[in-house]
Amino acid sequence: TNMRIFIKIIKKISYIFLFFIVFLFLFWVSTLILSRISVNENTPPSSDVTIFVMSNGMHTDIVMPVQNDIFDWNKIINPEDTKSGNKNYPFIALGWGDKKFYIDTPTWDDLTFSTAFQAVTGLGSSLMHATYYDTIETNNNCVALHISNENYKKLTENICKSFILENEKAVNFPTKAVYGDNDAFYKANGRYNLFFTCNSWTNKKLKDSNLKSCIWTPFAFDVMRNLK
Repeated sequence: TNMRIFIKIIKKISYIFLFFIVFLFLFWVSTLILSRISVNENTPPSSDVTIFVMSNGMHTDIVMPVQNDIFDWNKIINPEDTKSGNKNYPFIALGWGDKKFYIDTPTWDDLTFSTAFQAVTGLGSSLMHATYYDTIETNNNCVALHISNENYKKLTENICKSFILENEKAVNFPTKAVYGDNDAFYKANGRYNLFFTCNSWTNKKLKDSNLKSCIWTPFAFDVMRNLK
């Protein structure tokens, strides 16, 4: 009897392990295929507005002018939310991500199982991260996109949907876990999970704004590869 119970337990563990292996394989194949199917690749470039997509290897941000004739980010984001309070930065980088990843995991050495589990399962809340820059330099980790006023308007509208707004203002999330003197966090809509990561967010905002992107990817390197 004990042997039969033991065999049943081993079978269940084997089934769970097999399911996990099959799931990872299908996830990898889906990522491999969908990330290589480009969309909006025929959208003509324009000299109207220059934006950038920036990557640190794991996370991507969309970099835009703080203000131009199409949109003024100061209308919903207050530069005084940063430590410096500097109102003169010309560029703002915006990204979306899991709250615990942003706040509790400044480096990969700080990553815990509970943080990773909460993130991939969509159990946690999300934040928008705004970082101001004086200058932007293009390189392998920063790609410039020259887009039309119409597409830039769509992009700003799509990004604004990710902020939780009160009286048309982004809701600041005060924390000592900012990365420097020129960044701030804001409460955001949506939940991070295995199928919708910070990089999926970047890709979707570009795709929904008729800008070059792919069908879907959870990874930063796929976002960047499709833009080069």
